[in-house]
Amino acid sequence: MGKKVVELLAPAGNINSFKAAINAGADAIYMGFGKYNARAMAQNFTLDEYIKCLDYAHIRGVKVYLTLNTLVEDSDIKEILDVLLKLYEYGLDAVILQDIGLASIIHKVFPDLHMHASTQMSAYSLEQVKFLQEIGFKRVVLARELSLEEIKYIVDNADVEIEVFIHGALCVSVSGQCLMSLSIGSRSANKGECAQPCRMKYKLYDSKDNKLEDTYLLSKKDIYGLDILKDIIESNITSLKIEGRNKTPEYVAYVTSRYRKYIDLYIEKKKFDLDNEEQKNLLQMFNRSGKSHGYLKGVEYKNSITTISPKNTGIFLGKVIEKKGGHVKLKLETNINLHDGIEIYNDKNIVSTIVTSIKDNNFKQINSNVEKGNIVYIGDIKQNVNVNDKIYKTSSSNLNDEIRNKYLKRCIRRRKIELNIKIKNNETIKLFTRLLDKEYIYDTLIVPEKSQNKAINIDMIKQVFLKTQDNGIEFPNINAQIEDGLFVKISSLNEARRNFVSILEEKCCIRRNTDNIQSNMPYILNEKIENHKIKCNFKNILSVYNYNENINYVKYYLEKYNKKLDRIDFQIKDYIKYQDEILSNYSKYNLGINLGNFTLKNTDKYIKENLEFLLKNGVNIVIIGSYRYIKILTELKKKYKFYIVADYSLNINNIYSANFISSLGIDIIVPDFDCSEKEINNIYKYFNVEVVDDYITVMTSRYCMLGSFIGRKNEKNICSAPCKSGNYYLLDKYKEKYNIITNNYDCTISIVKRNKQKFKALNCYIRNTIL
Repeated sequence: MGKKVVELLAPAGNINSFKAAINAGADAIYMGFGKYNARAMAQNFTLDEYIKCLDYAHIRGVKVYLTLNTLVEDSDIKEILDVLLKLYEYGLDAVILQDIGLASIIHKVFPDLHMHASTQMSAYSLEQVKFLQEIGFKRVVLARELSLEEIKYIVDNADVEIEVFIHGALCVSVSGQCLMSLSIGSRSANKGECAQPCRMKYKLYDSKDNKLEDTYLLSKKDIYGLDILKDIIESNITSLKIEGRNKTPEYVAYVTSRYRKYIDLYIEKKKFDLDNEEQKNLLQMFNRSGKSHGYLKGVEYKNSITTISPKNTGIFLGKVIEKKGGHVKLKLETNINLHDGIEIYNDKNIVSTIVTSIKDNNFKQINSNVEKGNIVYIGDIKQNVNVNDKIYKTSSSNLNDEIRNKYLKRCIRRRKIELNIKIKNNETIKLFTRLLDKEYIYDTLIVPEKSQNKAINIDMIKQVFLKTQDNGIEFPNINAQIEDGLFVKISSLNEARRNFVSILEEKCCIRRNTDNIQSNMPYILNEKIENHKIKCNFKNILSVYNYNENINYVKYYLEKYNKKLDRIDFQIKDYIKYQDEILSNYSKYNLGINLGNFTLKNTDKYIKENLEFLLKNGVNIVIIGSYRYIKILTELKKKYKFYIVADYSLNINNIYSANFISSLGIDIIVPDFDCSEKEINNIYKYFNVEVVDDYITVMTSRYCMLGSFIGRKNEKNICSAPCKSGNYYLLDKYKEKYNIITNNYDCTISIVKRNKQKFKALNCYIRNTIL
């Protein structure tokens, strides 16, 4: 049995990070172009830069994946395809996608180009992974909410490549399911413009307006997977992904290099011992309040939240003992040097600065590296700080210099190729090698002479052909057949080496013919969209977030709008608890069931065991928020008459997405909240459209803040289940209110916010939502 092959995938937000990732040992790099990626505010790459990067990477045996992992509008698609055509021509290895409509077009235009389903597609189940595979995806980047046990189950049962994040930032919301930034400030996470409102402080209140918490309730720690790397590799995941396209080149280099080291050690020896200093350095490069495994070892509750700060906290340096002029005195918990970055935390503010002065315990200037355990004064601190304020070292000048010198200042990554040389009397010198599974022979046209003094030998050959430091190819193994007594000019051999290396580098660069693609593209883009409208009468819809015994508001609403109301929907969690009551009390309406956008084990079990019964007994509308139940519903449609509604969490943002999803048997489309009025009008020409009024789900999370901060749930304690005893809400610094809706069958939460739908001019269905 061969060695396990696992890909290390590194980020690049600019050219320096790109080269750093290659030097540090990445097998593949993911990087964006322009505005069409989930890090639209990163520096990203121009088209010419991207093409040069493709050649640079391929010469060194590294793959490049284009991140097109945002929602796009109809008007964007032609421009995207034009860029993709050029990158495809120059050997782009894969494209990472979120938009299902864009994916459907790309699969038709570029059938040979590998598509990777972005984590923004919220794939958290085996059913979704299989669905994505069936429609053309070669790889699925799983949602970051899954444990290794859940990941391994998918890997073992799906015949598609699986990619998982193992290090870096973690969203509190299921990726692709966060509308909070959009709803607050019109900056869409699904278009790469997230303002990160989850990193703000929030106040948590109960239904009686008692304040229970006031901290960074939604700010998740970063994923740190190095200390469980053995378990990660043994899960048979195809690709291990490092987050960080907005991070520094130094961060990219160091994180990539450490994972490279330990992946190689484990593959080679099946074991390794982690170096404590390297682990500390990883945290020094960037961390938010310490280590977390994300969800890889299960839900970590309060321990996964950055209660100190939502920013990089680095390494704890010590506490303020006293302040003397512009200096603070402290006992060092780690080394300190000039130009290190520090932050001082107190209840009122955070003081951020660079160390420009170091004095010893006698207040004598030393300005040199001081080791852990010593008492020093550091400055220049101009702001007010207090005794016992905590100080953190957020950057290390020594470590950054070391990383720059090793990974950033020169090319150290080259493709290693064995070289064979034949030097015989009266024959031209020939070079032989094998590259990309092909044999190459290069005739130098150099004929050796009879030696008058010193004859050519293997050491002289090696001296010449090891001179490839400025190239992307090297010859670590050189074999030579040399007849005795021959002489060759070193300058001639140098020229032969340069020519041969140039030829081999050219062979590594991929060039694809795009003539057929260019001629077919207009026909594919201009394919006629058929009219998919069906007859149904759901002009006025009531959608209930929370159904319980105190249903007075629902009854009031029904009495007030009885003659106008066409449909009433309930959440899946409420069917689980009140199934019989809902079926008996509301069967005179068109009755809907919302399956949700993130259904875990217990909820999924109920759906699979009861969905057919519900369709037999009054339910005639099924609202889906993910692709998990597409296959089940398609089969059930052969037996029962009901309508399928694609909810806004499926992120349908253009006519191509609407057309694709309608082809699956969807009857009604709820456009994404990113969707412009122009796009909605375009979708409405051909499809039944529903818009949501009043409350929307702006965030869905597997992390439950109620269990973490009120129920005191952790690895040892059983949650006291505050979700069962009352309702709760969040308040931000702008006094904006966010209601918390819980599914206590699987301990997930939804954050719901009032958000008036803008598009009421259309003659579409209106879904009125109530809590």
